[in-house]
Amino acid sequence: MGIDIETFIESTQNLATAALLERQFLAAVNDEGYENVVFARTNNQRLVSLPLARFPVGYVDAYTARQWDKIDPVVARAQSARAPFRWSDARPRGGFTKEQDAFFEECRELGVHSGITIPIGASGQHVDLISLSLRQKGQVPAHRLTHAYLLSVQYWLKYCELTDRRREVVVGLTGQEVECLKWCKEGKTNWEIGEILRISEKTVEFHLSNGMRKLGANNRITAVIMGIRMGLVPL
Repeated sequence: MGIDIETFIESTQNLATAALLERQFLAAVNDEGYENVVFARTNNQRLVSLPLARFPVGYVDAYTARQWDKIDPVVARAQSARAPFRWSDARPRGGFTKEQDAFFEECRELGVHSGITIPIGASGQHVDLISLSLRQKGQVPAHRLTHAYLLSVQYWLKYCELTDRRREVVVGLTGQEVECLKWCKEGKTNWEIGEILRISEKTVEFHLSNGMRKLGANNRITAVIMGIRMGLVPL
């Protein structure tokens, strides 16, 4: 079992450099079974930069030199996705093109196999994404997908804080908004949260939407991590 999200947040909260943050993030996702890690910034489904890329030797050079982002269905899917997805989920109804099948085959030959992608911080055509993958054929640990998501969001938020010098604005949440986010952290559905708090599912959705809006988060997982970082959601 890898590091728990509370410990990861606490251990990265006061780091002073992106290099130290990268080291801790790589260790955390490696404990989850992922050997390849990339943090990419994209615009209009094209690669803009790679703040973090840990792959077998030769992969990044091949990907950039041959402009694989033009055909990579994972990059295209990340443009509209609002939740983590497995690479196999990027397959369109009609299947991959021959060019895309050849692309994935070359990836496997270079040591990049099954993976997941986590889109974060989408703004118009700009999308940041984090992808985690294996170096040999295998199954991604789907039961830990949410945990990998939480680790990645904390890494991204802290990276932005360190490199963009962003300061978090103090946000006020109501008691119900905090309670709903707290149970989100525990993996509860809207229906389950409603049962626990004795409110309707619609009311839960209302409180979560308000909390996300106040925090400036585009999904509940990001809202949970931001709430924890600000001391609003208890560890």
